[in-house]
Amino acid sequence: MRIESASLASLRPQIAYYIELTKPRILIMILVTVVMGMVAAGTTVGLAAVFHACVGTALVAASASVMNQWLERDRDAVMKRTCGRPLPAGRVASSQAAWMGWALLIVGTLYLIYLVNLPTLWCGLATWFLYVWVYTPLKMVSWTNTLVGTLPGALPVWMGWTAAEGSLLDPGAWILLGVVIAWQLPHFMAIAFMYREQYEAAGYKMITVTDRSGLGAGLHAILGSVALVVLAFLAIPPLGFLSGLLCLGCVAVSVWMLLSAIRFVRQPDMVTARSMLRVSLLHLPLTMLLILLAAVLV
Repeated sequence: MRIESASLASLRPQIAYYIELTKPRILIMILVTVVMGMVAAGTTVGLAAVFHACVGTALVAASASVMNQWLERDRDAVMKRTCGRPLPAGRVASSQAAWMGWALLIVGTLYLIYLVNLPTLWCGLATWFLYVWVYTPLKMVSWTNTLVGTLPGALPVWMGWTAAEGSLLDPGAWILLGVVIAWQLPHFMAIAFMYREQYEAAGYKMITVTDRSGLGAGLHAILGSVALVVLAFLAIPPLGFLSGLLCLGCVAVSVWMLLSAIRFVRQPDMVTARSMLRVSLLHLPLTMLLILLAAVLV
């Protein structure tokens, strides 16, 4: 019994390292967008459908995170922000991470095929491919990687929409996709500015490396924030449930995001970058909550 207990105790840290490779906090945010997409689709959805959509999405998204870290393991070792991750820290072997990434993708693909539907699978595979084989290598080539990366970052909301049998021809599907795409601009521009020295040392071509003034990053943040405000207004006709005070709430949090981006452009420094990052971390959950409330209560 003692031997078995010792074996289990030794396995726990290793299991934790494998879980860390899946980026659980990002995974939770992805699943929230999936649920948002399912609710906003306006169809009747059972708990079983929500469960299967979340599990299938989680498997594919976890695979993308693992493969991303496997491809970037050497550069992660250079950055203080990422050197403690399981691969650069040597807590998980590179070959094990690669096998784990492919296994998660295969299981996730089969899960979506048999327990969800094909449109959700295609959205999931597009997300995986764009994130792993387009966005990840592009970080070494062009600062436009952040712009390209917004698409795989937003597609999970379509996975939720299609899992609820919603049509992608519905304007609401495009508005939701636009919201998540636009939100990523101020969010990731803040991160790119805060860690620009580390990105440069690792060889990443971020906009804050090519333009150290922060002006370019700030203008992109403003562009995304303006888009959020516009999309909040556009959501009223196609997403009929998003009206009244709930609509004004979405507009208000988007204006808050815009003001934060303007402050950053006027004075690009660590204080305003951190402030913009904090606002972005609150903006998306608040917007999602308002949309969910609108769908349930209105």
